[in-house]
Amino acid sequence: MRFITDILTGKDNLTFDAARVMGVMGAGAYIVFWSAAVFHLGVFSAGDAAAYGTGLGLVMVAMSGAVRLKQEAEPERR
Repeated sequence: MRFITDILTGKDNLTFDAARVMGVMGAGAYIVFWSAAVFHLGVFSAGDAAAYGTGLGLVMVAMSGAVRLKQEAEPERR
C-alpha cells in the first residue's frame, strides 16, 4: 500500500495529486477496455498492438506533462 501512496502523492507524500491519480485511472481504464475488446473479439493483431502501445504511451505522456506543469505548485515536504 505504501508503494501506491508514494506513486499517487506529491513531494510531501501526504497530498494526493489529482494529475497522478487521474493518469493512473486513465491508464487502468485503457488497459481494461483493450482487454475487454480482445476478449470480445478474440483477436489481437500486430496493428492492434501498435495502436495499443501508441495510445497507452500518449496517456502516459499526458500524465507526465500534467505533473510537470504543476510541479511548482506542489506542497513541500515538512
